[in-house]
Amino acid sequence: MIKKLLPAALLAALSFNALAASNVTLYGVIDEAVTVTKHKGESAVVKLDNGIYAGSRFGLRGVEDLGNGNSVGFILEQGFNADDGSEAYGGKAFSREALLQVKGNWGEFAFGRAGGLSSDCGTYTILHGAALWTSYYTDGNMASAFINTDRMDNLVIYKSPSFSGATITAMYSNGTGLNSTGEDDKKWSKNSHYYGIGLDYAHNDTVFSAMWEMLDNKDLDAKSTQLFTLGGQQGFGNWTVWAAYQYAHNSQMLPGWNYAGQGNKGVSQHAVTAAIGYKIAGGEWKLEGNYAHGKSNSTNEKYNIWSAGTAYEYPLSNRTLVYLYGGYGKANKLLNTSSYRSTFNSWTLCSGISHSF
Repeated sequence: MIKKLLPAALLAALSFNALAASNVTLYGVIDEAVTVTKHKGESAVVKLDNGIYAGSRFGLRGVEDLGNGNSVGFILEQGFNADDGSEAYGGKAFSREALLQVKGNWGEFAFGRAGGLSSDCGTYTILHGAALWTSYYTDGNMASAFINTDRMDNLVIYKSPSFSGATITAMYSNGTGLNSTGEDDKKWSKNSHYYGIGLDYAHNDTVFSAMWEMLDNKDLDAKSTQLFTLGGQQGFGNWTVWAAYQYAHNSQMLPGWNYAGQGNKGVSQHAVTAAIGYKIAGGEWKLEGNYAHGKSNSTNEKYNIWSAGTAYEYPLSNRTLVYLYGGYGKANKLLNTSSYRSTFNSWTLCSGISHSF
């Protein structure tokens, strides 16, 4: 018995030493909530939902010091549905992020899969200006009115060193993978590309970002989408205020990562969000309002989106948080037609817990 256990113990020790030498960290989030949701024209649904405050995930993060301020690292992160154990995104071993990073005093490069500048996803997003971010539900958060980019494949990312609190982040994808034909397996002129550059600033209680992004939509044979987004937040003791603005031109997507289905010119829109937060009773209460006004560029049909959300977040510890959320969203004209009505007209109530490890 001892002879059988010794090789196993030796292998475990060697594996542990290898991980320690490479400085590899296992991390993750498990987030679940009980929710009540009602979409226009449908019955209310009560269910156990997943990834409301933060997407459930597990990941590996590692770094090797090369000396002289230089290092090589990686991030491998997969999402899952904690309510049933299934993959959050089918077909990818690491759907949330898969990055190789090279860092130094000159800045950092990253290569692989990650979220775009305005995605509110992962390591290199620089989105600011909303109390509820893209968390919770798209009947009350920023994504109910803004057109945010998503996670993309084949990215090359550069982030500059900090200059008095300001950094520049630039991104390029040679094949976004956002659609079934969107990878970089064709000649350059046929691949679907993403370009983005933005400024991010943080100093004390002041945070601000401004960015430009373009998706050339070559895989969809559509006009290029351009997104101009800026936003920030300012703290005043127990109070925090947030605000953001976006202009989207020729977008193939609507808010909430919903396909527009409005021809090769898509939709164009203006969107704003404003929010306040107040620290009270050991937690923080947040209230956010969102609005978008846009039109279909093919039919000239217009639409308006209004939404409001509120949440109370209470930390039980440094790694565990409980939350309450309520949101209400409404849209008219084009988005109140049969194709979109239930998506953009809804309300949600939920109570949940989020644990990080």
